[in-house]
Amino acid sequence: MKYVLLRSIQVVSMVILLSGLVWGIRENNVILELNALIIGSGIFYIANMLLKKD
Repeated sequence: MKYVLLRSIQVVSMVILLSGLVWGIRENNVILELNALIIGSGIFYIANMLLKKD
């Protein structure tokens, strides 16, 4: 169950990253792109660390 939850969190973080990049490009907003990159990558990295811990 923990595996499925962490993989789902990783998928959500990739959606955050991609949607932030698309919206940032559409609105010419580099700050939005950077925020999406930092937040999405951070969530993905933390979930990946927790998966490797088990």
